[in-house]
Amino acid sequence: MIALLYFFIALICTFAGAITGMGGGVVIKPVLDLLGHFDSASIGALSSITVLAMSLTTFARQVGKKRSTSIVKLIALGVSSAGGGVLGQYLFEIMTKGATSPQIIKIIQNSILLFLIVGIFFYMLFREKIKPLHLQNLIFYILVGLILGIISSFLGIGGGPLNVAILMLLFAMEIKEATFASIVTIMFAQIAKVVTILLSGGFGGYDLSMLPYMCVAGVLGGLIGSFVGKKISGKITVVAFNIMQIAVMIICIVNIVTNSVAIGN
Repeated sequence: MIALLYFFIALICTFAGAITGMGGGVVIKPVLDLLGHFDSASIGALSSITVLAMSLTTFARQVGKKRSTSIVKLIALGVSSAGGGVLGQYLFEIMTKGATSPQIIKIIQNSILLFLIVGIFFYMLFREKIKPLHLQNLIFYILVGLILGIISSFLGIGGGPLNVAILMLLFAMEIKEATFASIVTIMFAQIAKVVTILLSGGFGGYDLSMLPYMCVAGVLGGLIGSFVGKKISGKITVVAFNIMQIAVMIICIVNIVTNSVAIGN
């Protein structure tokens, strides 16, 4: 029964993540925190590998399409996000070792995520009144990829909502173009995170019992989501994006309150 629960959580989240460019990890991570079956490190690994399966599937289905953003810039964004993914995992490990309780880690991660989501939500609401910057220099793509990779890996979320909003704001991408670029960034960052874990001792200390079910769901979510994403308009994509953000905000608040109470007791 629990395997079925985790399968459907991963399927629904990665389906929505493939459509919106949010990746799915931004929902998977706080939902698994809320369920409380695993420690923060295991949750981060489960979320990251599931999102990686989804992003690889989505990327494979969309890579041949004509894009307004050059392949060189997309590669620069992806490779620099991989470097950020390594740094983000390193920062997470430092925080884990220094924390006095697992609840503190969850409070920190959910608080940062909540802060980011609130900011992104209001940006998406008023984005028509905010003039994008139209940055085109390759160095900006490298710097942005690095920062997004760090945040993505540190929080174990894939980074989707932040990716999409930043790409739209700084590079004036349309929502569907930003969605694909976000998937590229997520894919590279999560590859880097998984490789970093493997090189620093492997997954022996992680509970990955639900991973097979979640990975299968991630692939299916990527396939179905990329298919549906081609059929819907940019406006519907934005609506789905905002609905996911509201859901994440609520889950983060519940997680912060729940873990704060646990520490108090």
